[in-house]
Amino acid sequence: MKKKIYITLATLILLFLAYYYWENRYVELQPVIAAEGEYTRRITFFDNDLYKFAKPNEISPSYYKNIEWVLDDSRIDYIEENGIIYVRNKFLNDMNMVWNYTTRAISTKYFKQERESDSLYLIRIRNRTDFRRNKIDSILKTIKTDSIKFLRNQGNKEN
Repeated sequence: MKKKIYITLATLILLFLAYYYWENRYVELQPVIAAEGEYTRRITFFDNDLYKFAKPNEISPSYYKNIEWVLDDSRIDYIEENGIIYVRNKFLNDMNMVWNYTTRAISTKYFKQERESDSLYLIRIRNRTDFRRNKIDSILKTIKTDSIKFLRNQGNKEN
């Protein structure tokens, strides 16, 4: 009886490890486009049925230049070797998300929004820094005047 339990437990552990390895291995990132030409009116059970992997001639060359920026901005783990980008296999399972990153990489609107949000962020940081600097200067002045008053009072008490 114990032998069957150990075998079952070992099998479950091996299956879990195989699944974990399969999902976390790095595979080549491929651009995804909408499968409009292949779309027919049918019941869609999975979002992945609406997308397909793009061939190199179906995607703009700017995709390959900009995808690293998009992945960095989205905090996606990737490896770049010899100009090829590798992502975790579990990332490619969600083709809707990969399609989103593909459209971001070739969209001028996305990069304009990023530039604008970076500008606004820098303005907020500058305002916050100025506010903190003024607050710290005020605190330093208060400490200086209080310490001068304290030292004067100490000197008056000793005399």
